[in-house]
Amino acid sequence: MAVDAVVYYRVSNATVSVTNVEDAHRSTRLLAQTTLRNVLGTKNLSEILSDRENISHFMQVLVYLYTVEYVHSVKSKICRASH
Repeated sequence: MAVDAVVYYRVSNATVSVTNVEDAHRSTRLLAQTTLRNVLGTKNLSEILSDRENISHFMQVLVYLYTVEYVHSVKSKICRASH
């Protein structure tokens, strides 16, 4: 299965993102990838194909919860899911 997703985030506190996180961009990207894999691992194929909006929203919430210290907002969108 192939899933394409996009995650946008806005840094709210650059000082914290530089001093508390070694590489904030890389860390946020890896967090989004891991979160997507974990969320998709709990769904079957038909749920993934039909429920992309809810999966995207759940990803947004989880990524934001782990980056709230330095991220202002998170937007995610599953662009394509195919088998």
